[in-house]
Amino acid sequence: MRINRVPMLVAVLAIAAVGCSTDDGQPTATAAKPPLAYVRYINAVPDTMNTTVRWIDYIEFTPQTFANVAYRGVGQGLYQGLKAGSRQFRIFNADISSFSTAGNTAVLSEQTLTFEANKYYTILFTGYARNGSKKVVLLEDAIPSAGSNVAIRVLNANTGLGSIDAYKTAGVGDAISGSPAFAAVAEQKYSSYITAAPGAFAIRATAAGNAANILASGAAPAGTAGTTSADPIGGATVAGTVLTAMVFPASVTGSMAAASTTPSVVYVVDKQPPRTTSP
Repeated sequence: MRINRVPMLVAVLAIAAVGCSTDDGQPTATAAKPPLAYVRYINAVPDTMNTTVRWIDYIEFTPQTFANVAYRGVGQGLYQGLKAGSRQFRIFNADISSFSTAGNTAVLSEQTLTFEANKYYTILFTGYARNGSKKVVLLEDAIPSAGSNVAIRVLNANTGLGSIDAYKTAGVGDAISGSPAFAAVAEQKYSSYITAAPGAFAIRATAAGNAANILASGAAPAGTAGTTSADPIGGATVAGTVLTAMVFPASVTGSMAAASTTPSVVYVVDKQPPRTTSP
């Protein structure tokens, strides 16, 4: 199985491993690879501009790609290697289209959090900047193996929607019936995973206990089957995929958040299907 990681980590490790040189100009190793945790960043603040995460304790073995992340966006590269332990970071305004605008790098949050080696985490930046409710929520990701099925869970990604139910339907416009696949998912919490045979599906989110109050709907990405020359891309139709459906409220009208006029469902691949090419 392939967790989504980015080649940037390789570059960071290479920089860490070759930090200085001998008198004859040959590189010398300065640091062995430490125990790593793996982290990703989700911007769920619907009333501020794009955000960037900067780690302010170490440069080595530290993600550098959670930059200019729009509302409802995930930091580039998804899971990134991070030196485990107590780590300090700041979240800044970071609208790349307006670097000349005064104040566009204001600090929105500063946190010190602990990350355990070999574990996976989501850093969820959530709440509202306008009323002081913005905060960082650290979620541990215990990602299963989907086997010959597809695994799916729901993240209620913000404050304001209240607890939600989520129904798994064949299509995004299909009627809701029966019990929700994911019941009473609290704000800023994951549901448990469920598994299903590969095939197209949608998630339709409603207010908890009120199937008539449909808040948001979204079809899962189909994915792409693998071949002997190209590995598969995770999606609803590709066995072994693990997905999270993230439910977001609308962005605030008049704010600098990326426009989202109604609540929405956005998918992220937690784990890619098994490779079909040779390593």
